[in-house]
This record gives sequence, structure tokens and C-alpha cells, in this order.
Amino acid sequence: MLETLKALCALHATPGDEGAVFDILEQHWHGQGLDIRRLGTYAILAEPGERKKSDTLLLVAHADSPGFIVSAVRSPTELEALPLGGIAPEGGETLLLKTDGRARPATLQAPGEDWTRRQPLIARLSEPYARARKGDRLCWAPWWEAKDGLVTSPFLDDRAACALVALWHERFAALLPAFNVIVAATAMEEVNGFGAAVLARHARADAVLALDVTYENASQGVALGQGPVVTLSDASCLLAPALRDKLLACGVPLQTEVYNYSGTDARAFPMQGATMPVVPLLLPTRGNHSPRETLAVADLEAWPRAVAAVARALFALNLPPNEP
Repeated sequence: MLETLKALCALHATPGDEGAVFDILEQHWHGQGLDIRRLGTYAILAEPGERKKSDTLLLVAHADSPGFIVSAVRSPTELEALPLGGIAPEGGETLLLKTDGRARPATLQAPGEDWTRRQPLIARLSEPYARARKGDRLCWAPWWEAKDGLVTSPFLDDRAACALVALWHERFAALLPAFNVIVAATAMEEVNGFGAAVLARHARADAVLALDVTYENASQGVALGQGPVVTLSDASCLLAPALRDKLLACGVPLQTEVYNYSGTDARAFPMQGATMPVVPLLLPTRGNHSPRETLAVADLEAWPRAVAAVARALFALNLPPNEP
């Protein structure tokens, strides 16, 4: 998956502006002969044209990564910007301003010690650009390093999961030969979850795996290289102990985490009245939402088998039917 992940991590896709990622996913899925639907600008999904008479699994990634939105133009070389998503900027980072012609380099000024997310940051362009406007987007400047079994890049949250759904039917469908699998990606997960809410209204499935990344956490024993992570509790889900036990007996190594802040697209499905089980199955990363996010290649390679094992465990539970 590394080649596909590298290509996805080179894309500029902040919340509400995910078209570049959707386009790449559509190209992959079209080449695999899948039926593709775009749900406006909110989500994209694909599945084989012929459904089996069996359970259906929805694999969902989100296409956006945190970035910045221009809130004021001070001069052709100086912009004010507010964060989109949970970014904690240190200053000095290289940004790219997305424009009609090309992405233009900028440098983020260090915020003061009393900075809050409601206060604009200053981005200084490396060359004058007189056409910048409020609402333009900035993101980290993409770069890539693969070394010693680790990958470091901006946007691993959540291009890692986008790579998995891009390739599922081409490379991993044989892991779940008896089931239907819908692959999907959503918009705006980092700011409001609107994309997942739209997807939840349109995609009919018997179980959902929210594919995302999470934090390396020594106090909880969550470490890079030890396998994917099942979230037992966060701001978007709360799994019952009986379900936890079933999942951890699925036959592949899984880490677990419990916390009550942040969350994933998992929240959208019960909020839209859907009754299927929704399980976040994540990769541990270091430096989440920074220009230097890091994951272990071993975890990425273990993810497809973990998806299949968790899905089989869910479908063995005599699930209640999903409501229309």
C-alpha cells in the first residue's frame, strides 16, 4: 500500500475541500470495475455491481486532513488564517496555499504563548500573490520519508485509511470472500462530521468499520508496530464489554484504547438512526495532526487482515438488521 499512500499524502485536501482525494479514489475504483456513487461533496462510495446474498460491511475512511482557512488578507505576502481541525502549531512550519494555478509556499509564524484557536495565525508567502482571498486553504507542505520500518509524512490521518479503501477490492477482497464490502470516504471529519452523516443516510450495511488513526499512548500500552487499535470508548463510540471480548478473540493481534475526547466518523451512524454495530479500527501514529506524522509499516500491512477478522467476528453475533 505504500505507493498508493505516498501518492495520497502528496494531495492538498483540507476539510470541505476533499476533491483531490475523491478523484484519486474514483480512479482506483473505476479501474477495479466498481459501481461508484458521489454523495455531493460529502462522500464517495463504491462496491461491486452484483451483491452476494450475505451480510454487507461498510469500510469508511475520511478524505480530509487538518489545515487552515484564510480569514483575512493583510498584503500580497501576509495572510491571517484559522485552523481547520485539531492543529497545535508551533510556528516555522512550511505551508502551501492552494490557488487556481499552483500551490504557493508560505511560512507559519509562531503563535504567542497565550494563543487560542479563535485567534488568527499569520502565514507569510515566499513571494507576492495578489489574488489570495478569504476562504482559501493552507495545509502542511507534503513530504515523505520511509526508513527503518516507519513512514513519516503529513496527512497520514487519514490518507492511510484512504489507501486501504482504495485498494481493498483489488488486493484484499479475498480476505472476506463470503461478504459484500462497500468502501467509502467522507468529507469534513476533522471539523463537523457532515460527510459521515450523509454517508450514513445513503449506505446500507450490516456493520461498519471506521478506519482512521489514533495516538501512540504509552500509559495505555498503545505502541507503533503492535497492530491495529480497537477504540473501546471515545467521544464517538462506547463498546460493550461483551463486544470487546468477541473482537479481541477474533484471531489477530489487536491493541485497545479508552479515552473520552476526540473521535471518528463512528458517531454519525447511530446519530442518523442506524442500528448496525460500528467499530473504530485504527492505526497508531506518532505526531498526529502535525507535519511529521509517523506510522509503522508493519501496522499498515496488518490492517487488512485485522479488518477481515473483526468483520467475521461481528457477523457471527446474529446482528439486528439495519433500519432503512
